[in-house]
Amino acid sequence: MVTKATSRTTRSPKQVTLKAIPLQKAHIHNTAKAVNTDFLTADITPSDAPCLFRIQIQVDTAAVFSAKVNSTTEVSLEFNAGAQLTAGTLYIFDMLVDTDDEVNFQVDQNVNVDKFIGQEILWAVQ
Repeated sequence: MVTKATSRTTRSPKQVTLKAIPLQKAHIHNTAKAVNTDFLTADITPSDAPCLFRIQIQVDTAAVFSAKVNSTTEVSLEFNAGAQLTAGTLYIFDMLVDTDDEVNFQVDQNVNVDKFIGQEILWAVQ
């Protein structure tokens, strides 16, 4: 009989291996996105918080990229120190998320998203 692990320190080797594989939460390829409109039809949430959301993005137009995080109230978190992403340049950002966080993404300009991938990194070593 296998007993379900109760903490991260008591997981089996198989459970540890599975937790080391990132989970894809979102993927957008060559898609137009309007200013101040959510990228995703539904917010993404962590499946095993606390964890990291790793976001890869490239847009065809310079724009400020932000996350809309809703827990008890919605807040806007700007990536890249609030500076516009350079068009045609690939960026990767990490963001810590917790149990009740619901996350979506927006830009402040109409853009074509060349590539956007959101992954949940469960057990990361930075």
